[in-house]
Amino acid sequence: MAEVQLVSLVICRIFSFMVTAPILSQRSFPNTAKLIVGGSLVVAAIPLVGKVKAMSVVIFALVALKETLLGLAMGYVSQLVFQAVIMAGSLIDFQNGFSMGQAYDRTMEVSSSQFGRMYYWLALAVFFMLNLHLELFRAVMLSFTIVPLGTATLTNASVKGVVILTSKTLAMAFNVAAPLIIAVMVIDIVLGILSRSVPQMNVLMLSLSLKSTVGMIIFLIMLPNVVELLGKIIPQSYEYLVEFLRSVGQA
Repeated sequence: MAEVQLVSLVICRIFSFMVTAPILSQRSFPNTAKLIVGGSLVVAAIPLVGKVKAMSVVIFALVALKETLLGLAMGYVSQLVFQAVIMAGSLIDFQNGFSMGQAYDRTMEVSSSQFGRMYYWLALAVFFMLNLHLELFRAVMLSFTIVPLGTATLTNASVKGVVILTSKTLAMAFNVAAPLIIAVMVIDIVLGILSRSVPQMNVLMLSLSLKSTVGMIIFLIMLPNVVELLGKIIPQSYEYLVEFLRSVGQA
């Protein structure tokens, strides 16, 4: 009975993590592959888990709920960096006027536009090139050492940590989007001066074409720097997750 409960708790943590984790939570990720990945993680995690005493049905249900919530929180924390990248693309789209062309993206499961999708796919490419998916799996395995089954505790440090990580996400988004946003702001200032100097000029139509053209040119010029910046930002998802686990695992 105790062994069945142990395996069930491991399944609760890992599969709930996959519900909110980057890549694994997407609908485009095949369900068969999700089962294979989740099952492999469960098999790998069981030797890391100590023995669990048999629990009553009520206690087991409460512990299973706790493990499910912990897994969801782990996935959310690891997703923050990707949300920063998507937010950066959305900021650029808004400044360039591309937000008017938003469409539902089944991969991201949100409404996104041109730069939002480009930055997201760039982040995915960097994620796999740096083998960060393996780091993410390693963090999941490490969670069973830092936070043994049934010992997760919501502390002031963990709540404060999530708030700080969310604020860092906003800062990351502005850092990634800053070059293009500044360039578009300069264009707005120049066009504002021109509209005062030459009132006959159709500034609205000129700004739409000019912003999109200049924005794409600057994006192509800055692409190596953007990839380098993403290579520094995205690995922080592992650090964020470990930091969160340590705060939750505090006695």
